[in-house]
Amino acid sequence: MVKMTSAQAIVECMKRENVKHVFCVPGESYLPLMDAIYEEKDIELISNRHEGGASFMAEGYGKTSNKPAVVMATRGVGAANLSIGIHTAFQDSTPMVVFLGQVHTKFRGREGFQEMELDRFLEQVTKWGVEILDPERTPELVQRAFRIAQTGRPGPVVVSLPEDVLPKVADMKFAAGTLIPKPALSKEQTLEILSYLKKAERPVIIAGGGVKLSDGEEALQSFIEKTNIPVVASFRRHDVLSNDHSMYCGQLGLGTPSSQIETVRQADVILAVGTRLSEVTTQDYSLINPEQTLIHLDIEANVLGKVYPPALGLVADAKTAFDSLNKEVEVWDSSRWSSWTKERKEVFIQSSRMDEIEEAPWSIGYKEVIQAFNELCPKEAIITNDAGNFATWLQNFHTFTGKKSYAAPTSGAMGYGFPAGVGAKIANPERPVVVFAGDGGFMMTLQEMETAARNNIPVIVLLFNNSSYGTIRMHQERVYPDRVIGTELSDVNYTMMAEAMGAIGVTADSAESFRSAFKEALRENERPTIIEMKMNPKQVSIGMIL
Repeated sequence: MVKMTSAQAIVECMKRENVKHVFCVPGESYLPLMDAIYEEKDIELISNRHEGGASFMAEGYGKTSNKPAVVMATRGVGAANLSIGIHTAFQDSTPMVVFLGQVHTKFRGREGFQEMELDRFLEQVTKWGVEILDPERTPELVQRAFRIAQTGRPGPVVVSLPEDVLPKVADMKFAAGTLIPKPALSKEQTLEILSYLKKAERPVIIAGGGVKLSDGEEALQSFIEKTNIPVVASFRRHDVLSNDHSMYCGQLGLGTPSSQIETVRQADVILAVGTRLSEVTTQDYSLINPEQTLIHLDIEANVLGKVYPPALGLVADAKTAFDSLNKEVEVWDSSRWSSWTKERKEVFIQSSRMDEIEEAPWSIGYKEVIQAFNELCPKEAIITNDAGNFATWLQNFHTFTGKKSYAAPTSGAMGYGFPAGVGAKIANPERPVVVFAGDGGFMMTLQEMETAARNNIPVIVLLFNNSSYGTIRMHQERVYPDRVIGTELSDVNYTMMAEAMGAIGVTADSAESFRSAFKEALRENERPTIIEMKMNPKQVSIGMIL
């Protein structure tokens, strides 16, 4: 037993979970918790300009570190602003613990200042929620929150903190930090999976975020090199396997070339590992048909059968599952799949070429930017992106080779890219971080430029400015041609705005100027750099010119 305040007990729980950074917008309702963090020199508090930016920053931190992200805000208004990042963490399976200040317990139920039933408000986008009413239960409930956030399918958990509970002193009893269970396949289950695969003529693996969360990238690679089974990545999980590997055959996302999607459509046996088979991954739930044999492995039982009924559905950690499969597959005749795998790899290579893509004439184009970026981007770089059609150029034409080198919102949230990139850089200070953003999404969390500049976080933003909500304009033109409304934006000078906030702002109007600016940005080690490119608004997507 240790006597301390509830706020101090929360910080002690953070220490036991090896939390090094906490993101927040300060609030008077949880000042005792902020003061307790002040006393803890091993935890750094990052104060943000908006709760939405704070939650995205925390999510990017958690996604690229596989550590629990911690974010704080005050009462109902802070919770509402945080919710976009919490929703992203929920859909993207990112471990996150959210601490929210709450009104005094004596004022509850009276519609007090900014009062809201916080756990109920965020119930749909969290794994669990709790309000601490008894100070002595603080360690029990906070440690439970960290455990739930990190185990099974990871995700966000919310802890509500009444302002009168935080400063109260009680006898606190702590347990050890979270030990994440790794459910394994039995030998019988492993052999059953292999028996399905051995009968296949055209097998394929769909590898999802669970592979990354379990640190199972090497185990996946070992398995496919023994079996010669092609791999397709689920939506925005390109980095599950180096894209230049002979068995990497594409990704399932928005704007993915149809020939890559055909790899899964033509398969007779599909091994889906660590993926919830989302709407985007399954191309509006149309990808898998009843004639195909689906083997689905996931760490969360509720994921199995949620979209497609599997022939075999098993609960397992992705890395542990591939380790078990690797032990039983020492002798394996996979030569009959050589032509299948080579064919699908060649299809991927052909569909990843930009040579024949036409662009509307302009001073600078997406194709030449991506070509220059591919040549200059360090292999160890982490790339984040916002929502928008500009991202399809990255997703379709960049070769991801680094482990945990890609962080993007499967929730499709606008405003994500820049703050998530800052969070990724904080989690991985030794790696370059590059953000792909459009002007629509970038403006939504633009204020976090000051956060990055104030904290000397040198992320690089490639800002594709077409003065429009380009993706929505694309859909608008398809459904309601020549009836433009709501999608045209002002021509804002983001270069000047970057400089005003303490960042480096550069305008690139040619491939040569982009190369020069990007090289210089890679050398910068103190301030964020925004490389703004004015793009042709008529080029609304890779295949659509107005």
